Amino acid sequence: MAINACDFGWECVRNFGLFQLSMNFIRYYPLAGLAFFIFWVWKKGYFEKYRIQKNFPKWEKVVYEIKQSAVTMVMFSLVAVVSFSLQKLGYLPRALYFDISERGWAYAILSYILITVWHETWFYWAHRLMHHKKVYSFVHAIHHKSVNPSPLAAYNFHWAEAFLEAIYVVPFISLVPIHFGVFIFHTFYAMVMNIWWHLGYEFFPKGWASHPITKWINTSTHHNLHHQKFHGNYSLYFNFWDRIMGTNFPNYETYFDEVAEKKEDYSKTPVTSEIGFAK
Repeated sequence: MAINACDFGWECVRNFGLFQLSMNFIRYYPLAGLAFFIFWVWKKGYFEKYRIQKNFPKWEKVVYEIKQSAVTMVMFSLVAVVSFSLQKLGYLPRALYFDISERGWAYAILSYILITVWHETWFYWAHRLMHHKKVYSFVHAIHHKSVNPSPLAAYNFHWAEAFLEAIYVVPFISLVPIHFGVFIFHTFYAMVMNIWWHLGYEFFPKGWASHPITKWINTSTHHNLHHQKFHGNYSLYFNFWDRIMGTNFPNYETYFDEVAEKKEDYSKTPVTSEIGFAK
């Protein structure tokens, strides 16, 4: 990566910042927008049986999610630029490497597992912190304006929450060797999963949330229920921390099965507005 090799200075930092900002915008809006178009507009009738909440939010809510997501991507880019600059100046170590042969594929896979576990742990506890009564109204309430979230709510964060969402990568890439490509794939996967959890549709089969194996993997319903009821269901990729800390909503498994049963019992009903949004 040419930017990585540049000498520290205004041009180097500027180019890195532009790279980060463009990468964030180019990845997020087209992917979240495509998911929105397919499931919420074009094929909404076809996918109706998979929908978690029957109603659609007002269009104004979706526009707010789109605008606020830009704040998040700017903050993500700022965190990256400051981290990059501190590493260039020698104030932060950097464990990123660029040649996969340096440590091999087995280690690359291990490092991906490690960053996923670290992200899951950081997200759960930061998320619980943001639900504390002294923090919630100032920070996390922005995200919870989306009680019935769209895929474009995935990055609908207050700037302080966006900072907490991004800062977990700094200690990891400073201390744990990880290939640049593996790291970029991790950030892309995290974004995709975030969009999926805010999609508003459930595709996993009935029994998934209570099966001895699959119950440890989160669902779109799990996070959608969090948006409906707020204080519970805090975890990200997996249902590990919620289960051991007792923070799953008590009705999560039964609610999941109720949502999944709609796919089996579904009969077509007319959609109330031409684009699927409440008026």
